[in-house]
Amino acid sequence: MLPLIVAEAHEDTLVVTTNGDKATATTIARADFWTHIAEQVSALGVATRIEMHEPDGRVLADILDPPPPEPDTPGDDDTDSTDDGAEEFGLVELTGEGFTPGEEILVGLLIRHASADAGGRTRVLIDPGELDIDELPEPVEVVLTGRISRSVTIRPLT
Repeated sequence: MLPLIVAEAHEDTLVVTTNGDKATATTIARADFWTHIAEQVSALGVATRIEMHEPDGRVLADILDPPPPEPDTPGDDDTDSTDDGAEEFGLVELTGEGFTPGEEILVGLLIRHASADAGGRTRVLIDPGELDIDELPEPVEVVLTGRISRSVTIRPLT
């Protein structure tokens, strides 16, 4: 059974309990919800069901995975912590900022650019045959999008 974190909303505050243990209930500001949840899910170390009980009776639920464990690094302070041998295997590292701690980040390969019409809409048709990375127009770009924060980072794949 998955651990359960329940947040009961009361105007601008939330009362958060884990696995129904009212003795360890924590009251937090609504604005701190995702940071608190990320810390809790990280501490639990396993996929966790999250429920938000709103005053109007709505219940919003999701299952969040903990972030991957930090890689073991040698204690040598002179070693560059970003040098993990990725380049040796032809891997490219892309980074982004502004995401909510613990949130799922979508990683997408941009295959085409489009423009919005006067109403702010766009329509794109995708030919699955275009999805060969060697056939994409230069520069190939990658988009990182936070599901919760909606933060977006676009980086060239170089």
